[in-house]
Order: sequence, then C-alpha cells, then structure tokens
Amino acid sequence: MGKPFTPERLARIRRMRKARRLYRAQPLFAFEMMQQQYPAYTCQDFYDDLRYRRKPKRRKGKSSLKRFGRYARMEQLKEMYHRTGNIAYAFQAQRLRKHMTKPYRILVRIEGNILEYGLSPLVRIEEVEKLTGLLAKTKTQQQADTLMEQFRENCHIN
Repeated sequence: MGKPFTPERLARIRRMRKARRLYRAQPLFAFEMMQQQYPAYTCQDFYDDLRYRRKPKRRKGKSSLKRFGRYARMEQLKEMYHRTGNIAYAFQAQRLRKHMTKPYRILVRIEGNILEYGLSPLVRIEEVEKLTGLLAKTKTQQQADTLMEQFRENCHIN
C-alpha cells in the first residue's frame, strides 16, 4: 500500500469536499458557511476548492482525410504494423499518406504505347486495383478507353 496522507493534506481534502458539497446544495450561502467553520477561509480558497483539478481529456480530432480512397488502406496498414511490428507496413502506410490527396495515375502499356489515365483521389483504392487488373488484360487502345469510360460512369466515389 502507498504512503499515508499527512494530517494537513487530509484536512485540505476534507475541506475541499465539504466546499463542493455545500456549493452543490446551497450555492449562494456556501462561502459564508465555510467562513463560519474555517475563520481564516478566503474567497480565493473557496474558488480553489471548487476548481476541478484534473487535466481535461484530450479529444482525438476527426481526420479530414477519411473521404480519400487511400485512407482505409493506410489505416489498415498502420493497424497491421502495430499488431506485428513489421516496419514494412509502416513504410507502406507512410507512402500512402504522402500520396493521399493526389489523383491516381494509371499507366497501361498496349502494343508498345503507354497510355496514361487519371482518376479522382476519392475513388477507393480497391476499385482502382480491380480496374488496373482489367486494363492489363486489354489488347487495344479502344478497349482500354471504353473500359475507362465505363468505370468513370459507374464508379461511385466512396
């Protein structure tokens, strides 16, 4: 067990509890009642006894990045890093965070030509991965263009 409180500290704790109890019951007369019981009791002592002494809890702010498509994957990688301790997950999450607000760049090589398509950063990363898998199977530029057109029409952002 811990060290016992000194009698002076116990008296201060009791005085503080009494001040709070009286203030809750009779806020207008609590100070006068405390002065009657403790003759050297000042107004500043009364305010100090009523003051809440604990630090306020820190609130975790909401992230404005939640609306981006890479956010869920980044959070998943961070969680995997905390569970396993594998630093590769942390690096991947850091890389995703760095590119979070940038649009997706999809490069497709067809018949020796490289086609570049851009997508909104709000599109989920899983959808983009599915699209790149489909684009890798295309044989002509026209197929790739129609596939991108369909994706842009049917893609629901988040």
